[in-house]
Amino acid sequence: LKPLGVCSDSPPRLLRGRPPAMALLMTLRRTRAAMQRPMARLYGTSLPIPNVPEGTGTVFHSRMQTPKYSLSNPKWFAIFFAMNLGVYFGHYFYLRFLMIQNPPNPPRDPANTGAPEKHMHTVEDE
Repeated sequence: LKPLGVCSDSPPRLLRGRPPAMALLMTLRRTRAAMQRPMARLYGTSLPIPNVPEGTGTVFHSRMQTPKYSLSNPKWFAIFFAMNLGVYFGHYFYLRFLMIQNPPNPPRDPANTGAPEKHMHTVEDE
């Protein structure tokens, strides 16, 4: 007797050459995966979620905790660009006015009067 849906005596191509236990395990996994609905990503928390008080529409309204320091976009960008200009101008001010300049190198002596007679690293043959 052949089970329903089996046309030949050979096992499916995916299960050929595998131990029977592995073939059974793979078949069970495939069947279980086909029966399950797709799982959604698990977002959330294990902590209790507070309930909304009666008569209100939101849990925490924006007037409950106002930020201590808040800048509008124009003020924030004005401070940001002023800081950048200060950094760049300060860098070039230091390079131009505060940093010590190295003196230029003296001109070379064409006669090379300070050259030693013999180089200090030459090997002496005796």
